[in-house]
Amino acid sequence: MWHGSTRAILLGASLMTSAIVTGSAPNVLFVVSDDLRPEMGMYGGNAITPAFDKFATLPGTVVFDRAYVQQAICCPTRSSFLLGRRPDTTKVWDLKTQFRISGGKDWVTLPQFFRKNGYYTAGMGKVFHPVEYEGKIDDVAGGSWTAPYFHAQGTQGSNMTMCWTVNPAPDGEFVDMMLAAHAVETLKNVSKLSVPFFVAVGYHRPHLPWDVPAHFYDLYPEDSIELADHNRIPTGYNVTGAQPWSWDPESGPRHCGPLKQEGTTMTEYALVPDNLAKKFRRGYYAAVSQTDHNFGILLDALDAFGLNSTTIVAFVGDHGWQLGDLGEFGKKTNFERATRAPFIIRDPRHKVPAGRSSALIEFVDLMPTLIDLAGFTVPTTCPEDSRLVALCVEGASLSPVLHNPNQTEDWKAAAFMQYAHCMHDEGFWHDGCSDPAEPKVMGYAIRTRRWRYIEWVGFNKTTTPPTIHWDAVFGTELYDHTDDDTVANVAESANVVAVAANAATVKQLSGMLHRGWRATQ
Repeated sequence: MWHGSTRAILLGASLMTSAIVTGSAPNVLFVVSDDLRPEMGMYGGNAITPAFDKFATLPGTVVFDRAYVQQAICCPTRSSFLLGRRPDTTKVWDLKTQFRISGGKDWVTLPQFFRKNGYYTAGMGKVFHPVEYEGKIDDVAGGSWTAPYFHAQGTQGSNMTMCWTVNPAPDGEFVDMMLAAHAVETLKNVSKLSVPFFVAVGYHRPHLPWDVPAHFYDLYPEDSIELADHNRIPTGYNVTGAQPWSWDPESGPRHCGPLKQEGTTMTEYALVPDNLAKKFRRGYYAAVSQTDHNFGILLDALDAFGLNSTTIVAFVGDHGWQLGDLGEFGKKTNFERATRAPFIIRDPRHKVPAGRSSALIEFVDLMPTLIDLAGFTVPTTCPEDSRLVALCVEGASLSPVLHNPNQTEDWKAAAFMQYAHCMHDEGFWHDGCSDPAEPKVMGYAIRTRRWRYIEWVGFNKTTTPPTIHWDAVFGTELYDHTDDDTVANVAESANVVAVAANAATVKQLSGMLHRGWRATQ
C-alpha cells in the first residue's frame, strides 16, 4: 500500500539532508534508445552489455527496476516524457500527431526548459519522434535547441530486406556509430562553454531493422539462442472479450523481412514461427550490444573531457519490446514487456554508492526529476485542461527516491498506461488511427505492486480531456505478478479476471483505474 505521509517525509528529508554538493549548475546528458526493453545484463537480461553494467555500479547511479511508460509506442511515449504530460493530455496516441498541434503550441519541452534557463541545448538522432511542426521535425521550430540539429547520414544500419543483417561493413559507416562519434565531438565542444549544457542523444537501435556490425552478432552463436518462455497466448485471454482489442503478435516484424514478404497470408493472430523467432531474438540482442557500445563511448567522452563529475546522466529506453513473450513480437500492447523500460539516472554530485530502486515510477516523472536535480523549481501539476499552460507536469520528481532508493518502495501506489486499439498492425488489419475519429477504443492499464489490470473501453478524443466511456467495456484483463512483484512472463501467462476469488480485487483496481493518476499522485 502507498503511504502519502511516507512520500512527504522523504521529500522533506531529501531537501534537508541532500548529499549533493552545491556549486555551479550541473550539465545534463540525456540518452534515449529506441525499442529497448530491460534486456541489459544489469537488469538480468540476455544481452551482453559491459558499458551499461559498469554504469550501474558508479557512485551516484540509481537503476529503476519498475519504470513504466505511458504508452508503448514511439511518438506517444516520447511526446509524453519530453513534456511531462500523459497521452490523454498531449492527445498523441499514434505515429503521425505532433503535440504542438494536438495539445499546445507554446508547451515547454524538457530541452526547451533548459534552454530557457540559460543552458546550451544540442540534440541528435531520434530524440523526438520525427513528425513535422511548421515544416520541421525534432521540435526545431518549437524552440527546443540552441545548436543545429544533427542526423547521421550513414550508409549502413537501415536494411529492411530482412529484419536482421549480419553486416560486415566497417563500424564507421553505421548510423548509430556515426551518431556516437558526433556526440563525442559535441561533448568536446560544450566542455569549453561558460554555460551549462543539455545534450540529448537518441540512438535508433534496437528498433528494427537489426542491421548492425557483424562482430555484435558474433557475441551470440546461433545455437545459443532460446525461445521466450510462455511464448503462447495467455490462457483465459479472451474470457471477457479482450483479445480482439489487445492482441498484436506480429506488429514488429510485419514491417520487414520474411513476414512482410508473405503479406497477409499469415492470419491476423498467427504466431511467428519458432525458427524466425530465434533469428529475431539474436538480432535484437546484437542491436542491444551495439547500443551498449555506443553508450560506453559517451561515458568515456565524459571522462576524457573532464565532465564526469559535473554531468547528470539520464538513460532511458522509450518503451519495452516483446520478443515472443506471450506470443507477441513488437511493443504495441499493455503487457509488462512492452510498458516496462530501462530508466537509469546518475548524479555524480551525490556521493553515495550506486543503488537500485523497486519503486513504481512513470516516465512522466523524468522531466520534473531532471528539472529538480538541476536546482530549478519543479513545475506545478497540470490542470485537467492545460492547453494554454506552457509549463506544467503530470509526474513527480524522483529526487527523494534517488537519495533513498532502498526506502521508497511505496513511492506510488500504481503506474498508469494506455494503448489505442487502432494502432495495432497498422497497414495490415487496422488503419493506424488514420480515421479522424480514431481512436474509438482505448485500453487503459494500471500496474500495482502485485497486479496488472486492463480495461478496453469506448473513447471520444474530441473533448478536453477526452471522454472515457467506462460503462462501454469491450474486454478486461487481470494478471497476477504475485506478492514477489515478479516481472517474469509467467505472471501474465494467464488472464485471471474471471476467477471468482479475484472479484474484489477487480473491483478495487477498476476503481483505482477510473479515478486515475491524480488520485495517487
